[in-house]
Amino acid sequence: MNTTLDNLTVLDHTGHAEAGVGYLEMREFNRFVWAWAEGARITTWLYSAGNLNSTSETDVRVDSSATASINLPATWLAADEISRLLQQLNRFPTPEDAANNKIGASLAIDLGKAVATADYRWPREEKPHYVHHMRCGGCEQLTLTFRPPRWAGDKIKVDCWCGYELTEAEFALAALIIKTDLEAAA
Repeated sequence: MNTTLDNLTVLDHTGHAEAGVGYLEMREFNRFVWAWAEGARITTWLYSAGNLNSTSETDVRVDSSATASINLPATWLAADEISRLLQQLNRFPTPEDAANNKIGASLAIDLGKAVATADYRWPREEKPHYVHHMRCGGCEQLTLTFRPPRWAGDKIKVDCWCGYELTEAEFALAALIIKTDLEAAA
């Protein structure tokens, strides 16, 4: 049975994490180190991105307030929160020092959550994903994976686990045919 208590940090008799760094478990510390390194980059990107809609399908909000809303993009609010946390963590020379301090550990967990949430809601790069509405030419299953270019000059790759591959031109033509068929059916 998975309860909320399963997600809490397990502390030893000294108040430190049993398996981790300072007051953080290893998974919390690893996410914090990643967030510490990515925080400045994602903050810059969020400020320059402006007002983007969230890509999260679960991000449904209802305005239940009688007062006027803040006229700031959600990306700016997220960037401001990440900047605030990074500024508070600047007093610690290393991530290990922050993890060994109770306030630093709390800030580290908050930073990890804020950066991970922002990275999920507003992705900075396209990730590989399944192609819906198009069957594999080899196994006739809906198992084609679209892999975007990984660097400048790289090509789009569409492939299946069975070994079937489409070139960029073949994929564009097939996608156009499927799009026109779906529009004609609607």
